[in-house]
Amino acid sequence: MTVSVYARIVRFAAAGYCAVSQPETTFQLQAGSVRNSGHGGRRANGRRYRSGDTVRQSGIYEVIHDRDHREAHEVVMISGERFPGCETCRDRVRFRLVRTAPYIFQDEDFEEET
Repeated sequence: MTVSVYARIVRFAAAGYCAVSQPETTFQLQAGSVRNSGHGGRRANGRRYRSGDTVRQSGIYEVIHDRDHREAHEVVMISGERFPGCETCRDRVRFRLVRTAPYIFQDEDFEEET
């Protein structure tokens, strides 16, 4: 997949965000070229979790309410906890992993001593 930096700058300029000069370069993206630092960041697979399910991975979750009583919003959930019910939706609320993000005190460099 080829991504033109110039094409992106032109779109930003058209939206009034910046000025455009000469085309600079084109980057070639290759499969497997993105590295994971080991500090989370894995993207979601689309699976939805229910109220009462155990959180398997700490991270940022999208909260999807029943019957659209509230816009979807993001929250942080910690592994080992349970997904809560909504005061309005009760157990019909759903959660979708947006991105993993480790809880700092579950990181080996910051673990709390017991």
